[in-house]
Amino acid sequence: KQDTPHIYPDNASLADWGYPVGTVLVDDTMQALGDYYGRLFAWYTRGGFIDEYGRKHTSNYEYNWDYTEIFNEVESEHHMSVEFYTRAYDAVIQGIRRHTNNYDMKYVGMALGGHNEFDWYRYFLNHSNHAPDIPLDMISYHFYALANSRTDPKDWEIFFSQLDTFTFEVEQIEEIRKILSPETRTTIDELGVILPDDNTPGAPQFPMIYWNAAAALYAYAWARISRQGIDVVGHSQLVGYPELPDLQLQPQYPSVALLNWTTSEGTAKYWTSKLLIETADIDNDQAVVTQTTDVSGENIFSQGFIGKNGRRWVLIINKRYANVDVFLPGSTGGRMQIINEASGFGPATEVTLTLSRITLSPFAIAIVHMPSVDAE
Repeated sequence: KQDTPHIYPDNASLADWGYPVGTVLVDDTMQALGDYYGRLFAWYTRGGFIDEYGRKHTSNYEYNWDYTEIFNEVESEHHMSVEFYTRAYDAVIQGIRRHTNNYDMKYVGMALGGHNEFDWYRYFLNHSNHAPDIPLDMISYHFYALANSRTDPKDWEIFFSQLDTFTFEVEQIEEIRKILSPETRTTIDELGVILPDDNTPGAPQFPMIYWNAAAALYAYAWARISRQGIDVVGHSQLVGYPELPDLQLQPQYPSVALLNWTTSEGTAKYWTSKLLIETADIDNDQAVVTQTTDVSGENIFSQGFIGKNGRRWVLIINKRYANVDVFLPGSTGGRMQIINEASGFGPATEVTLTLSRITLSPFAIAIVHMPSVDAE
């Protein structure tokens, strides 16, 4: 319900941040809400839909969607309570099933943007608060590190301590999930950094090394959070951009981008994600206790893995805006892939190690493939 209609911009290229208006549905039973989303999904996955007047609308789309996330950051968008959202989640699933007869698709719930909202998890993950036959396949929530400066790389060292605090929150959420709905999986499907004034026209452009700082945070988060059994750690935006007057575009979170908005080349965040995907054998690699001389982890983070046929590799992350030397015994003759400021918008640089001492440039990410035991 709205007192006045929401007017969208005439220019379709303009972002409209005023869209989440209204807090009360016209139909409190949520039947109409479910029907809307059911018809929307039928349009894209069943070739079309039949409207409330019995008229058929044909799209010829037959997409196969495995997962659907229901709404986004719902505690702020439309200011939903957990009780309201849980009813809406159920109604949307019921509506999709009515209009598509699809009982195979899986659903992701909550997509929370806030923190320490533990009552949300306690309510939503309690199956007794849902209608019969409603699945709780996955839940999702978000994390963004923040900075005080848009242009000072030294300030970005604080990203890592913020992630440390977040991992404690993850631990508490996991305790709730395991008690109430242990079969439910988890995706942290927005994880990254939002720099100050990111959507302010004319904001200064951050230096190139920002991509390395944000990539280092993502690699650090991947390693830390995977220890807690989280199934998916993802980014949230493929292409963001600053103000682009020639295209009449206002800023769209440029610091969250994975790709260079001018050339479409991958940023260090993109290449780091690709490197982790291609290196980690999720089904077979086992993380092992990894100790370094940097006992407190102030400067570097490292995590070793062992896999099939004696495969061993180590992820090393420089958390500082400074060069850091790392001594890795037994690595001579091994292969190192490194993403740093020098690798720019390209893939990891690969070198064969001739020494066991490695110098990591600021915010560098390295994967060292250790030589086989027989070769040592």
